[in-house]
Amino acid sequence: MELTRTIRVQLEPTPEQASALARTIEANRQALEYVSRIAHERRIRNAIALQRVVYRTIRSRFGLRAQMACTVCRTVAGVYKSMKANGNTDTPAKFKHPKPVFQRNKDYVLRNGLAHITTLDGRLRIPYHVEPPYLRYLQDGWTCGAAELVQKRHRWYLHVSVSKTAPDPVGDFDAVIGVDQGMRFLVTASCGNQAMFIRGGRVKQTRLHYVRLRASLQRKGTRSAKRRLKAIGRRESRFMTDVNHQIAKAVVHFAQAQGQRPLIVLEDLTGSNLSVRFRLKDQYWRMSWSFRQLADFIRYKAEEAGIAVMLVDPAGTSETCPKCGHCEPANRSRKRHEFRCKRCGYRCNDDLAASRVIAQKGLECLRQSQGA
Repeated sequence: MELTRTIRVQLEPTPEQASALARTIEANRQALEYVSRIAHERRIRNAIALQRVVYRTIRSRFGLRAQMACTVCRTVAGVYKSMKANGNTDTPAKFKHPKPVFQRNKDYVLRNGLAHITTLDGRLRIPYHVEPPYLRYLQDGWTCGAAELVQKRHRWYLHVSVSKTAPDPVGDFDAVIGVDQGMRFLVTASCGNQAMFIRGGRVKQTRLHYVRLRASLQRKGTRSAKRRLKAIGRRESRFMTDVNHQIAKAVVHFAQAQGQRPLIVLEDLTGSNLSVRFRLKDQYWRMSWSFRQLADFIRYKAEEAGIAVMLVDPAGTSETCPKCGHCEPANRSRKRHEFRCKRCGYRCNDDLAASRVIAQKGLECLRQSQGA
């Protein structure tokens, strides 16, 4: 199993080096715009064919080095292939805020506390700093891959992709953990009689504060208010990302406490907002809630811990009785947050019942795969 992560390396360039990095980013942006125009006009979607047409022009007009010129062609070709798959073939791709991609050992290398980076002014040696949580990814068998050069608030970073091969989780699981995601309880995890609830009241109140603050600034409509709106959006995004990281860690620790070879079962919520009906006043909360991000965090943290993760169909999980299997919408009372089976009378918290049904679906999928 291949594990892939992205770590942030903070560069500490001198003013002259920062100027060289800025010129490199701008040259890369202009090269992307030029290649994008050529690819759109000539309908070229293959990176090699595109490189044959524009390579010499990229080198001479924009001053990019050989590997960076090839990377520009691959980037543009990949964007147009994605646009074609999404049915967008009429408009040319725009690159307003590109992040130059550097190839390891060709465009950059991290060695002895210095980042050796290729720019328009040649190879620069820039001191770098890595935060303690990321240090383990520069050792312990992790291999560096491509990196993106990013500028944020007058600071420079390399977002480095690292990978590592880990053994696949063992198939004979001794614990199956069902995980239900929601808004009242952000996560409800269960395994047999053991359960874990993570409440979402504090998170919802914090986000409500941001909603009110944005509404106040939107009514003003001034330039400073618009700048403030962008800053608030970034702050709220960082808040939710941090919360989801903490929840994902808690789920993994809960799974590790249940057995030596646990299996985490999640609902596949892809496209769920398109199929679920909800009231207009709940539109913001439903459409902006980061269910996908939380699931991704749980998955990658579990994989790194050697825990298998399975996705199951979410249909009927909140309305199915975990005891007798009877499925009926009336089983669940949303107002009282209670589950009561109309057939056998089984009662418990509705989110807990859903998590147990999710675990049962995971077990059923295991039996079907083993039987096949």
